[in-house]
Amino acid sequence: LMLTPANFLLLDEPTNNLDIPSAEVLEQVIDGYGGTVFVISHDRYLLDSVATRIVELKAGELTSYPGNWTAYVEEKKRLGEEV
Repeated sequence: LMLTPANFLLLDEPTNNLDIPSAEVLEQVIDGYGGTVFVISHDRYLLDSVATRIVELKAGELTSYPGNWTAYVEEKKRLGEEV
């Protein structure tokens, strides 16, 4: 992951097939990364830990929500929308 310098990482389901200690190391690496990280994941714990913005694709439109997974869920509830 860190062998070549980059300022943008695209991670698709990065915690799949990782044990808990490995997933925790991945979270630490993402937290310490100096560039932009775009994570596609169903791992809500990971999204709560590392996300600073959630981007939702729904009906062909992108909507951006500031914060982590929990903030996104709270905002959707406030708007009366399903997650």
